[in-house]
Amino acid sequence: MEIPTLTTGNISLRAIDERDIAALFSLFSHEKVVRFMDIERFINVSEAVQLIAFFRDKLASGEGMRWAITLNGHNELIGTCGFHHMNRTHYKMELGYDLLPSYWGKGIMTNSIHRLMQYGFEDLQMNRIEAFVDPANTHSHQLLERLGFEREGKVRQAFFQKGKFVDAFIYSLLQKDYKYDMLF
Repeated sequence: MEIPTLTTGNISLRAIDERDIAALFSLFSHEKVVRFMDIERFINVSEAVQLIAFFRDKLASGEGMRWAITLNGHNELIGTCGFHHMNRTHYKMELGYDLLPSYWGKGIMTNSIHRLMQYGFEDLQMNRIEAFVDPANTHSHQLLERLGFEREGKVRQAFFQKGKFVDAFIYSLLQKDYKYDMLF
């Protein structure tokens, strides 16, 4: 499977590769970016190299796809978004995303995820896209709700991250509830 380039407005989503090592290191070395993630802040550029290999392995196994978020006319990665835990038997997958803090609040992630949902529902023919969000991550709650996701409930101690068990809210959007023109 290949990662297609997806565009919307002033945003392009493209495959992540070696040209992104420095930008991935910059992204994941921000404490604000990894605060609610199950990874520690990057402290060595080799971690970005390993992340690219991880994304490639997930793509090769059919378990996930991850895109670089770039602004049209600029090829530098400013964030990533994609699907993991893809389950074609049950037509569902999990959404993940991150963005450099200097780009927060500008509609970039809203438009990126909206385009990703279009690809997931229309091209991959998935029925369900879900996301797990830390209860304290209000920006992610707002993003998903703006995109039409429904909060289904709280999964208690869903993940073990950074030395402790953490709860997660689970959100989902079904293909039948998805509206392509909801933002445009």
